[in-house]
Amino acid sequence: MIIWYNIKLEVFGMEKRHSILLIVVILITLIVGCKQGAKEPATIKFCFRDGIPALTLAKLIKDNPTIAGNSNIDFEIQKTPDLLVTKILKEEADIAIVPSNLAAQAYNKGLSYKLVGTASWGSIYILSTEDVKGFEDLRGREIYAFGKGLTPDLVLRFVLSKNGIQPDEDVKIIYLNAASEVGPAFLSGKSNLALLPEPLATNILTEKEDARVVLDLNEEWKHITGTKGGYPQASLIIKSELIENNREFVDEFIKLYEDSINWAKDKPEELGTICEELELGVGKEAVINGIERINLASSPIGDSKEEYRIYFEAIMDFAPDFIGGKIPDEDIFFER
Repeated sequence: MIIWYNIKLEVFGMEKRHSILLIVVILITLIVGCKQGAKEPATIKFCFRDGIPALTLAKLIKDNPTIAGNSNIDFEIQKTPDLLVTKILKEEADIAIVPSNLAAQAYNKGLSYKLVGTASWGSIYILSTEDVKGFEDLRGREIYAFGKGLTPDLVLRFVLSKNGIQPDEDVKIIYLNAASEVGPAFLSGKSNLALLPEPLATNILTEKEDARVVLDLNEEWKHITGTKGGYPQASLIIKSELIENNREFVDEFIKLYEDSINWAKDKPEELGTICEELELGVGKEAVINGIERINLASSPIGDSKEEYRIYFEAIMDFAPDFIGGKIPDEDIFFER
């Protein structure tokens, strides 16, 4: 009996040890499995230029939210247009605000970006110190301009031609290297007609008391085309892979971005303060005084497809290479 009792205790002890060992193995497996299954924090790269594109993001940059519980945004300001183009062509940006023609170029090159919404409508103006009441008053005159072959030039030529003024025949367009050169030429009196973008136009109007806006190219575009918004100057694009693999993030981000734009339009003074604090390339006074002319959009793509169609068609007539040689099909757009 004693021998049997000892054997029974030893067997029971072994079983107990095996049970404990099994429990430990199971716990370790569960812990390791949970760690492997947990998602690492995702960093989304967002590329954009300073100036108006940055204005649409000011609140978002300031708040710097974690989106969809596990994703952070790395905001990267590109100092030159060429740097932004490179980021897109190399597909290094997950999200970007780009000139709308670049969105078309990227799509036509087969790059994996979808056009998600309009960041800003046209914000290019003709300023003068003289009494210009209409297009006929431009005939025979010189217009100092910038962006030859780019959106400012194309829009100017489109608007002039549709109003009976033939560029290079009825007017002389003098191109300078950048808008930053057109401003001083106008301030010095070298030119009495100048094509200028916001927020620079507001700065010039503040410095030169007898200057005024004589033509709003976005308004003229609307009159010609019958569109509600005008021409889409800047667009929000998102990588297809991000949309497919992290839809929760994309949906939440788009809502926050639209909220950021609407906040910017409603709170110009606060927007100006944040712009200076974050060094977004626009002075506080320019934001406050020029917010209406800056034309921030916050338009979901479903509400502005017609504007894009007309914009792309106009470019095809003037400079097809500017959008990659063809009008993008409907697949360029992403609608929630």
